[in-house]
Amino acid sequence: MTGKRWTALLAVAVAGCLLVVAAPAAASDRAGSSPARASYRGSMIDLTSGWHGAQSCAVFSRMDVRCFASAAEADAALGYSRASDPLAAVAPAAVPTCGSGWLCLYEFVNGGGRRLQFRDEFWNYLSDYGFDRQTSSWRNNQGSSDAGALSLYNRSTVYTCGASTYVSSMGVYDNQAYAVWG
Repeated sequence: MTGKRWTALLAVAVAGCLLVVAAPAAASDRAGSSPARASYRGSMIDLTSGWHGAQSCAVFSRMDVRCFASAAEADAALGYSRASDPLAAVAPAAVPTCGSGWLCLYEFVNGGGRRLQFRDEFWNYLSDYGFDRQTSSWRNNQGSSDAGALSLYNRSTVYTCGASTYVSSMGVYDNQAYAVWG
């Protein structure tokens, strides 16, 4: 497996298909990591040195990360509409915003604090985005058959983020994620 140390295997049955996702090497085992640079208020910032006031960042690709001063500003830029959000219709006050097609990670329980959003189907190391061990809740607003995953520091657990679901607290897995599969 190209010299990388794989620590776990996740198999998820999705709409009659089998999706197999191997967990990435632990963050402490990898070399050559490069921090993600993001556009924010007309300049580029290095997210590993802080978010510089940004509250929501969307990872369109490794080379295209856009940050915003608030979740509402990000939602507007991404075309999010609470009125067309299927989970918000069920429990509007209890469900945090997350644009259609995105897996959103939140710094605090109940969708609070900073928000980091992914939609790529490969592993992203959260340390590259200044979010290592800082996920306390999440929401997967991708398609009904698009599960996401979080790789945890115990090196043997891949936490599944079910399609079209929201978890307000990660409980014993709080602040343990080091990588995300969006």
